[in-house]
Amino acid sequence: MPDLLRRPETEPEEDPARFNQRRLVRWLTILTIGTLVMLACWQDPLYP
Repeated sequence: MPDLLRRPETEPEEDPARFNQRRLVRWLTILTIGTLVMLACWQDPLYP
């Protein structure tokens, strides 16, 4: 029974996926929105 409760360990040659598709889409969305906000502020600043 104790061997069923123990978490399986990863092999040294197996690296966890650092960039999956969901994370990539999230970062691209954040960068795109940030770029558009910066361009909008440069085109029509909020100060008079």
